[in-house]
Amino acid sequence: MAKILIIDDEKGVCEEFSEILRDEDHEVDCALNAQEGFDKLKIRHYDIIFLDVLMPRIEGREALEKIRKMCDTPVVVMSGYLPANREKEVLQAGAFGSLRKPLELRQVFEFVNKAVESRKK
Repeated sequence: MAKILIIDDEKGVCEEFSEILRDEDHEVDCALNAQEGFDKLKIRHYDIIFLDVLMPRIEGREALEKIRKMCDTPVVVMSGYLPANREKEVLQAGAFGSLRKPLELRQVFEFVNKAVESRKK
């Protein structure tokens, strides 16, 4: 079981994604914007964070940089459109990996498992 934070401005994505993860016995919190995600990170430890790249006010790269200053929790960025150069930027900024929407569940669970294993070390 992992503690997971999803930061995505699309409420439907958060609800559906968290339901799938909860069905696998993971604990899941959702944040509908980056600031809400930062607030949750101040009060709870997570094993992995899934972060949408394209959000209003604070976009994914800026949010990722702030998260890196707050904690070392693995962050997987996700987007419906992530050009190769943007993907390279977020990976260099400290992302654990990236996913394209619609999400492929096999990849999601691989990242969750890798994050849990890396946290145990």
